Amino acid sequence: MATRPPSSPLAAILQAIAGTPRTPSELAQELGSTAAALDGMLRTLFAGGYVQEAAPDAGACACGPCALKSLCRNAPDGTPIAAAAPALNLLRLTRRGEAYLGRIG
Repeated sequence: MATRPPSSPLAAILQAIAGTPRTPSELAQELGSTAAALDGMLRTLFAGGYVQEAAPDAGACACGPCALKSLCRNAPDGTPIAAAAPALNLLRLTRRGEAYLGRIG
């Protein structure tokens, strides 16, 4: 059984993020777009609670005592994450985003 194509550009972004945190640049490359073009859609998904910053301070991210933390692009650098206007550097799905993808399946 073939996977259905995404029902919307926002669903395509969610599917691209599913399973692996992605940067806007990585998403742009995978989706054949630019990070600047995706910025508004990513902010819409963030504001709607479908994606979140994949950082140790963001919910249930699994950084913790990882042996590879010094090599990880997700590891904290001491810069606080701005909740009001996030930089959207590395994104992952929230439970709401995962549930949405499950419904459109």
